[in-house]
Amino acid sequence: MNTHHEKERVQKTTVVYLVVMALVVVLILIAIPNTTFKAIASILVVLICAIAIIIQWMLLGKRPESDQAAVKPAEIVEQKDERVSTQTGAPCEVGGQYHCSEHPERKVSMEEGKRFPPCRGDNRGHSATWILEA
Repeated sequence: MNTHHEKERVQKTTVVYLVVMALVVVLILIAIPNTTFKAIASILVVLICAIAIIIQWMLLGKRPESDQAAVKPAEIVEQKDERVSTQTGAPCEVGGQYHCSEHPERKVSMEEGKRFPPCRGDNRGHSATWILEA
């Protein structure tokens, strides 16, 4: 997720928390006749909302591990038959000739450090799994 969009979302959520907190405090002040209980209840509402806002801002930019794994470029994977394969966009770690898993006739020669291109099989570009030829 883009950090800018995430920050905007957190800012909007913070405003919602503040509005809800203000409404709850006003309702407490109007509805409860006991001044001691009004003060305690109002303080608790403000503290709970402040904690929620602080936690939300602390988590800004942090992603669960499952999201981080999805965002990382595909790394070289050893398959059961011990062939090296990788994905479009990943850097080449083992130089050689690779073919597309969907279009075996589509081949690319790769050098270490270069990024894998999309496959142009069927006259259209698509993300591909590239397999190192033995």
